[in-house]
Amino acid sequence: MTLSRMTTTVRDAAISPFGSLFGLARHIVAAGLAGLVTGLLVGGVGGRLFMRIAGAAAADTAQGRTTEAGFTVGQITAGGSLGLIMFVGTFVGITGAVLYLVFRPWLAWTGRWRGVAYGLMLFAVGSATSDVMNPDNIDFRILGNQALVVAMIVALFVAFGLVMDWLFGVVDRRLPAGEGSGRWAYTLLALAGVGAGGLATPFLLFNREACDCDPPIIASTFVVIAAVGTAISWWNTVHRSRLWTVTVVFGLTGVTGAAVFGLIRAVSDAVEILG
Repeated sequence: MTLSRMTTTVRDAAISPFGSLFGLARHIVAAGLAGLVTGLLVGGVGGRLFMRIAGAAAADTAQGRTTEAGFTVGQITAGGSLGLIMFVGTFVGITGAVLYLVFRPWLAWTGRWRGVAYGLMLFAVGSATSDVMNPDNIDFRILGNQALVVAMIVALFVAFGLVMDWLFGVVDRRLPAGEGSGRWAYTLLALAGVGAGGLATPFLLFNREACDCDPPIIASTFVVIAAVGTAISWWNTVHRSRLWTVTVVFGLTGVTGAAVFGLIRAVSDAVEILG
């Protein structure tokens, strides 16, 4: 694909499939619903399965030891599983939905691989901002099999991207258009989702407490730049504006910077863990 064609594809994708503020609200709600379900399935159930496999593959000396999160290696409880699925799944779902809305227009050029591309973007900016890929996390020394654990972490992020992108399409096709009071229901739900995401996502991206490590400030700043591009694209669509040049510049700059600097940090952490 030539640069000119890719730019045209990105610009066309930035013309969102809605033409009003109510349509934008429905768009946000669709992403929120898809994100919550994906978070529960991949972040919650998938995360629990990941812990089970990592625990089963660990050496006998690791069995019975307590992980940094307070779980016991080799021991699965209903309460612990439910708490992980609901708490982690909900948090991951909210932030995943926000980042999907931010990155979605700028990954359209990847075509049917957009889910994979989004998953890799999540790995780039998410693994470095959470304890899951923190080289100082004692769990890597407790569990051992670092190559297996790192590979499963990458697989979880990619799986989230694939399921999220697929579910968004399903929800968007089946969600009612909204008439009368239904429009205001979408608006209220969208405002609630934006509020929750507006609190959760910056905490994940910029707060040291999120991973007890130095957050990847540069990569996170590029996420904000991509978000500005997405916001301008929404403005363009709703108000029939023609600010497409500045929109594409912000969007592509943000997504490229987030991917490059995020992957530098994520791969560096992975190498340190494997070393």
